Amino acid sequence: MRNTLIKKIMEPFLHSRDGIIIEVNKEFVNFTGFTMDELLGKSLIEIGNLLKINPKILLDSISSQCSGYLFTKSLNAREVSISFLNGIKTNEKIYTFVEKLNSRLEDKLIFIEQTFTDNIQGLAVYSVPDLILLKANQKYLDFLQPSFNKEENSIGRSINEIVTGFVGSQVEVIWDNVLETQKTSSTKEFRYNKLERGITNWDSILTPISEWGELKYIFVTTNEVTENILNKQSIKRQNEIIKEQKEFLNRMIDTLNLPIIRLSCPYLRIVDINKKAFNIIKSLRPNVSLIGQIKDMKVEDLFKIFKSSEYKHCVSGVLKEKKTTYLNKEKQIINGEEVYWNIIFEPMLDVNGEIQEILILIIDVTPEIKSNLIIEKALKSQEELIVNISHELKTPLNVIYSTVQLLKLYYSNGSLDENKDSVIKYIDSMKQNCYRLTRLINNIVDTSKIEAGYFVLNLSNNNIVEVIEEIVMSVTNYTESKGINIIFDMDIEVKVIACDPEKIERIVLNLLSNAIKFSEFGDEILVEVKDKNEFVEISVKDNGIGMEEKDLKMIFDRFKQLDSSLSRNSEGMGIGLSLVKSIIELHGGSIYVESELGKGSKFTVMLPSNEVFKENMLYKSKMRSKNENIRVELSDISS
Repeated sequence: MRNTLIKKIMEPFLHSRDGIIIEVNKEFVNFTGFTMDELLGKSLIEIGNLLKINPKILLDSISSQCSGYLFTKSLNAREVSISFLNGIKTNEKIYTFVEKLNSRLEDKLIFIEQTFTDNIQGLAVYSVPDLILLKANQKYLDFLQPSFNKEENSIGRSINEIVTGFVGSQVEVIWDNVLETQKTSSTKEFRYNKLERGITNWDSILTPISEWGELKYIFVTTNEVTENILNKQSIKRQNEIIKEQKEFLNRMIDTLNLPIIRLSCPYLRIVDINKKAFNIIKSLRPNVSLIGQIKDMKVEDLFKIFKSSEYKHCVSGVLKEKKTTYLNKEKQIINGEEVYWNIIFEPMLDVNGEIQEILILIIDVTPEIKSNLIIEKALKSQEELIVNISHELKTPLNVIYSTVQLLKLYYSNGSLDENKDSVIKYIDSMKQNCYRLTRLINNIVDTSKIEAGYFVLNLSNNNIVEVIEEIVMSVTNYTESKGINIIFDMDIEVKVIACDPEKIERIVLNLLSNAIKFSEFGDEILVEVKDKNEFVEISVKDNGIGMEEKDLKMIFDRFKQLDSSLSRNSEGMGIGLSLVKSIIELHGGSIYVESELGKGSKFTVMLPSNEVFKENMLYKSKMRSKNENIRVELSDISS
């Protein structure tokens, strides 16, 4: 059983029993460079020391997973996720080590690897936030105390271990400031008296390096200039260091994942630009095809609007205050699309605190801004929803309340019998408005169910011609009472399709309700069913008041109302047709409308001619259009 578990683990792993390593796989040996003999029989603490794992990470204390660095036999840093698995026995533990993707320093810093090899100046890379020494050249190690001037004694240790007197010193303050501000810190001829050899002087540059917006490393460039201070040749050396740092900055700009532009000071000429920034400029200035065309060009010559824009104001602020300035949510049109940027104007200071260059970093925040716009639109729609629902609830409730007050008055006066006809009329009015409330609530609930994915169709195979005809015949009393002639016509007598008869009834009643509402005495409503082979076409046509073409685009939108003059015969919130469209689409069909103002409207429903193999006989159509359903669906028609 244990062997089966071990075989399933493909990542490098350690297997311990009672805190002693009893097994490692070949992947772990290949990953770390240590031999089996160097690993087996070691305690977990010894393994931690061998791999130089952060002392804060105790293998024996890992309960599930943690992340950190370990170091191979050749002292290469490897960023890993360490996962803990219980072995078969309670005293056994398995630790897997998964290297994080694209995390190797030798791959990331390949462009400055030669600088490490040249050993001209002290170079080191520290991790953030633990400040563990991940990589250093011998020049840097030689600056340390004798006990730490060898790789095996310093790599993998924190800075407060290898730099004597670091804790509580001015050096620690400088490092803390870099971590907090994430800005490059350059110190010249820094005086340090914590080493055994006495007072020393140093030139150092701490360069924070970020990945995906998070501070990842501190790149250290340092030189002891104690002797150079007494030597006039130190000026030449400083110039060489500055030159090297500029070359380093050039290489760094091309590796960062953000559009960056370097401007010289004080003339604001383009010193350098990376590919991402150049692609933006090409989108704004199609006539620019090569980076060489814009190098050494003044930024105001490239963009005339720069002189009077907020960009100029931000750059002026950097020159004046020597501080970073920001331009947030800047809108631009690129290739016909709106984009939004947060722009950072970062001053690059020399060792004397003077501005050498200004870095312009561009951060694309378009997805965030557009998401906020969508949320704002949704909130506005929600407000409209609340207003509309309040209005629709208030109207029938006012009628019911007023009727109750009147009946109470009749009762108090003892005149109920005298006003019997009026009482009956008022009770019918109350009932009618109860139907209206029921229809409104049903529509809101069902619309919410559809949006949440909980609305269910009970499909069965039915003769759709018969279903539609029964529904049409059930409303003839309503149409006759309003002097409206309703006609049913079909080009086929039997057409069996899969549908939910109850939902079909709801669709047709809603369309008939609209046709009746917007028709006058003497008008005609035509309901047709046509066989279109793969589809069945159901249409409801009236010759009522019709609609303007501009209204057709929003007729199926939720809670959209047309001009009040078009709804003088009734009230309605506009949720009905939206629900009808959703139910039809759940059937796999579609609906569209044709209308002309003053000539009437025609709603056409297309349903697929499919059948189901397993139908729910409980919902199979017989005569679905019951009086109560009709009263609810036609409740907003004035009686």
